[in-house]
Amino acid sequence: MEEQLWIIYALGSALGLASADALTKRYFVGLPPYGMILVRLLFAVPFLGIGWLCISIPPLGRTFFYAVAAALPLEIVAQLLYMRALQVSPISLCTPMLAFTPVLLILTGQVLLGESLNIWGIGGIGLVAAGSYILNLDRRRYGWLAPLTALWQASGPRLMLLVAAIFACTSALGKLAVLNSAPTFFGLFYPCVFTGVMLSGYPWSRSRPGKLLWARPGWGLLLGFCAAASILCHMHGIQLAPAAYLIALKRTSLVISVLYGGLWLKESHLAARLPGSLLMAAGVILIAWKGS
Repeated sequence: MEEQLWIIYALGSALGLASADALTKRYFVGLPPYGMILVRLLFAVPFLGIGWLCISIPPLGRTFFYAVAAALPLEIVAQLLYMRALQVSPISLCTPMLAFTPVLLILTGQVLLGESLNIWGIGGIGLVAAGSYILNLDRRRYGWLAPLTALWQASGPRLMLLVAAIFACTSALGKLAVLNSAPTFFGLFYPCVFTGVMLSGYPWSRSRPGKLLWARPGWGLLLGFCAAASILCHMHGIQLAPAAYLIALKRTSLVISVLYGGLWLKESHLAARLPGSLLMAAGVILIAWKGS
């Protein structure tokens, strides 16, 4: 049972992430994207403080700080686009686009690094593509390619595709930082530093949410708990299983987000988006477990 505990942590991380997105969409979408980010971070930091009691600080070299410094500007852009996508698009349509991050990673490795792509990797990419087609199956009446072109024509999915591309870069930088520190340390250090960076820009922000950040403290605490739980589960799970396996299973958050969208937020087209997201999540898992 203990050997499979990482599965519980991975699914817990997925549930926490999807719940945080759904709560953000339901209760804080009226804030500007900058404010939406601050709500998630500020309410999560107290819970993350618990994690600091359980870890020690490993030796840190220059490479670690270079990787973090390179990742932070990209993370800021990605999170602003992420929140904007949640504002303008159904959560059940935009969040599945994050399945393209591992696709972009594997294709980049194929083109730039000459890494091999086996039949399983090709199959995983095919599942992600098929799932993205099914997400917009209602557009099929406008032509065979309409479900795919709709992903770029609609602002929410288009923004989230850009987020997926940026996450492909930050994932590589994050891996470099982890290799020069420790997974558990980086899992806590990075979001706390990111919180500090975002707060430092508040005096110069044109959209200062101010008191609106604390307008719904109960839902904010629940949002912070879910976001922190996702990070802490990830932090513990990555000690028990290969990172690729954990992150792949964590992508079941795409399916959970679609369920939240259809059942709680009352978004339409659940019958198409649920199987589409299942295919995309299956493609991610196949790429991670068999694709290289």
